[in-house]
Amino acid sequence: MANVLQHQSMGSTYDMLESLKEMFSEKNCAAKQTAMKVLLNTKMAEGSSVRYHVLKMMSLLNELEVLGAVIDKESQVEMVLQTLPDSFQQFRLNYNMNKMDLSLAKLLNELQAAESIMKQQAPVVALNVEKASVS
Repeated sequence: MANVLQHQSMGSTYDMLESLKEMFSEKNCAAKQTAMKVLLNTKMAEGSSVRYHVLKMMSLLNELEVLGAVIDKESQVEMVLQTLPDSFQQFRLNYNMNKMDLSLAKLLNELQAAESIMKQQAPVVALNVEKASVS
């Protein structure tokens, strides 16, 4: 309640907004740092869903944007590509060699297609287990 009364004496809406920004900027800064740390430490586990991973990354990038971070779209795509496991190395190579320019949504579609192809090409591993004889 005291904060509301504090703003009553201000002359303009601009003054009130600036005062409120100042009051809440410390919380915003800490939240932005936490979100950035989570984003930079996120890695996709080998064998997990690329769709789930990219959607998680998009959510983290959106959270940072809401908190005031400015990350251009090209850098966002690069950040997502760097979090992929080694099994997507060929995809990254193709992306760079062909100088692809994808939005995050288009990247998601392309990665899902690549994941599907990789699953089809994965070799089938069979184990041959023999029972030991007892003499």
